Amino acid sequence: MGLAGLRIGYVLAAPETVAELERAQPLWPVSTPALAAAEVCVSPRALAEAAHAAHRIAADRAHLVAGLREFASDGLCVAEPAEGPFVLVRLPRAAAVRGHLRGLGFAVRRGDTFPGLGEEWLRLAVRDRATVNRFLQALDRAVTLADR
Repeated sequence: MGLAGLRIGYVLAAPETVAELERAQPLWPVSTPALAAAEVCVSPRALAEAAHAAHRIAADRAHLVAGLREFASDGLCVAEPAEGPFVLVRLPRAAAVRGHLRGLGFAVRRGDTFPGLGEEWLRLAVRDRATVNRFLQALDRAVTLADR
C-alpha cells in the first residue's frame, strides 16, 4: 500500500504571519491519515532511520563523485557541492553517452528537462557502492562508444 496523494506541510514563520495564515486556514486543513503519517514520520525511530539513511547516502554519493572525477580527462565535470541523493554532471556528448548507458542497463536523467540546464547535463541517482561500481564501468564503456 502506498501513500500517493497524501499531503501535509508546516510553516516556520513569525507569530504575526502564523496568525494571518490561521485566519485563512480551512476548517479541516489536514486529513486524519495525513496527520497519523506525519506523527509517525517524526517519531524517534523514524528520525533515527532518516539520519542513518542520510549518512549512508552521503557515503555512497562520495564514492560516486570520487569515481566520476576519474572521467575529468573525458571532459566530465561534477556540479559541486553535491548534497542530495543525485549528482549533476556536465559532459560532452551527454545524449550519446546517455543512450549507450541505456543500452548497458543504466537509466540516467537528461539535464535539459530541468530549468537552467542544457543538453550537456545528466542527473545521476546515488546508489549503493556495488551498483555505483557497475555504473562507473558502464560509463567508461559509454564514453568510449560515444567518442567513436
